[in-house]
Amino acid sequence: MTSAKWETCPLRQEIWALLALACFSTMAQADPVLPHLISDHAVFQQGHEIHLWGTADPGEKITVTLARNSATASANSAGRWDLHLSAMSAGGPFTLIVTGKKTLVIKDILIGEVWIASGQSNMTFALGDSAGASEEIPKADYPEIRLFTVPKRVTLSAQQDTLAEAWHLCTPEAVKEFSAVAYYFARELHRKLGVPIGIVESAWPGTAIEEWTAPLAAQQNPQIKTMLDQWDTHEGKGFSEGKQTVDMEFDDFELLPATGEDAKPLPFANFDAGNVHNALGGYWFYDWHDTPETSFELVFPGHGGGGFAAHVAGKVDASDDSRWIVRYHLDASPADLTAYAGIRFWVRGDGNIRFRSLQPTITDWDDYSLPPQRVAADWRPVTVWFRDLRQEGWGVRQDFTQQTLTGFVIESMPAAGYPARPATGLYRGMIAPLMPYDFRGVIWYQGESNALKAVQYRTLLPTLIDSWRAESQQTDMQFLIVQLPNYGAIPQQPADSAWARLREAELLTAQQHHGVGLAVTIDVGDPSDLHPHRKAAVGQRLALWALGTTYHQPIVYSGPLFKSMMVEGHSARLTFTNIGGGLIAKDGGALRGFAIAGADRRFHWASAQIDSDSILVSSSDVAAPIAVRYAWADSPECNLFNAEGLPASPFRTDDWPNSPGR
Repeated sequence: MTSAKWETCPLRQEIWALLALACFSTMAQADPVLPHLISDHAVFQQGHEIHLWGTADPGEKITVTLARNSATASANSAGRWDLHLSAMSAGGPFTLIVTGKKTLVIKDILIGEVWIASGQSNMTFALGDSAGASEEIPKADYPEIRLFTVPKRVTLSAQQDTLAEAWHLCTPEAVKEFSAVAYYFARELHRKLGVPIGIVESAWPGTAIEEWTAPLAAQQNPQIKTMLDQWDTHEGKGFSEGKQTVDMEFDDFELLPATGEDAKPLPFANFDAGNVHNALGGYWFYDWHDTPETSFELVFPGHGGGGFAAHVAGKVDASDDSRWIVRYHLDASPADLTAYAGIRFWVRGDGNIRFRSLQPTITDWDDYSLPPQRVAADWRPVTVWFRDLRQEGWGVRQDFTQQTLTGFVIESMPAAGYPARPATGLYRGMIAPLMPYDFRGVIWYQGESNALKAVQYRTLLPTLIDSWRAESQQTDMQFLIVQLPNYGAIPQQPADSAWARLREAELLTAQQHHGVGLAVTIDVGDPSDLHPHRKAAVGQRLALWALGTTYHQPIVYSGPLFKSMMVEGHSARLTFTNIGGGLIAKDGGALRGFAIAGADRRFHWASAQIDSDSILVSSSDVAAPIAVRYAWADSPECNLFNAEGLPASPFRTDDWPNSPGR
């Protein structure tokens, strides 16, 4: 089998750079070796000792110099070394020189503020898909904001380094696929503090909090320990921590006409010209980001014994997949495929494939797709009828827009589906490699996957926070939580709500633990979309909390938070902290979202009036009030804010395990 070099679209040149980085890390082991997190353009935390570490030959003397800051250490018997440089003030750029038997020169180092951005899909939601992206991205040129995206990895053993990645300057091109929430958070800090900002995105869609918790803390939490025991007994039997092989060839893609028995298929791509263009003027590209131990090339012979075929091969984690992507047009604009009923192609090899169609109205992972299917050893045709594609996942349901499709993805995976992931597995693979680095704090957007375990979340979230602080030996690490936004049904009558209880767990964690903050987003969600697009407000509110607490700026950084309730006759008087310039109904009308209950624990919608710095709540159906709830629903209609435009957190004054509602 011979291979041909393939052309890459200029829009994806960064893929080549990433591949080169991966090859360098596995093939060019120089002495000493640094983790990927310590690379050109890195940002180190100001005011903290700078921890540097790596590998070298046992006993090898390592000297590190940054500006006028220098320290020396020797590699231990296992070949590991680490040292600390004295704390530095914000500034740069500097050059980091690491000298052992060979010398490494790491350029363009800045000193500033460094944060981790973690969680699930709403944290990974890309800036390019968020509201206002077309206006924001061209302006996103901030050379002193640096971005690092941790490749996805789940393991059963703690990793000492991430998969291949490097720091990137914040440019319009680099930030398109970066977390929108993390970008807006970093942008606000940079504007207000005037110092370099480093953001490390380590997040994975659809993940639960127990996957991100450090192992020792997980063993000590009875709820997570039960999950670990179940994994060891049952679920883990089908999981392999080691890499598994995929090795497949693809050829002779064609579009199948929608009408006419005698109509001939349109040849779409057969690679015989030795490049990766397609008949509609677009191109193919391969994403190595999460699967750097795989390769893509054109090989001879192809299907039928002549020409070329596309070859995807390598090692893939059992929990992940490689992605081979086609764009119908060179500029990624949509194509009208209403004249076609589907796509056919030929494939052979070892592994499983999944077809996912791409359209501009779907900006999360809920693409129209087919279930995974096994590939045979010899050439077999695969026919994808558009009518058979279905949406999966939690995102908003969208019509299939065959008149505006941008391309499709072929995922290559070793197993026929996605296996269960172990509790602590994402911590070991994606957080443990970061813990030796110094960070100011963490922004955390997660909870959707735990919404049906809201009571447990009251201990799960503090356990995660404590575990990260302990493992990093940074007891003052700040932790800023995005409280879940409005999503789901708008209630006709007061009732209990799993999402409201999850929000309460987040609120209680912020109120009861030091260095923990809360960005309330109850007004910027979308009842029909788990992945709301208004990410700017989320990042800005996180930044406000950081500026007002971590950085001690004299600003109003939070909306009203419930403080106390006092019964006055037929009414309940509520007081709040963080009222800023005063309590307001945002739209100028009557306050909405309040419910009140008496001894029967049956809640009724209530009227609420602002009375100076407090609120009076009452209902003609409740003569002797005992409890009040506000915004207690999946998607509540609510409008209590402070004068600075920040929303009140949903709350309840009772602690009832469940209420019968009405």
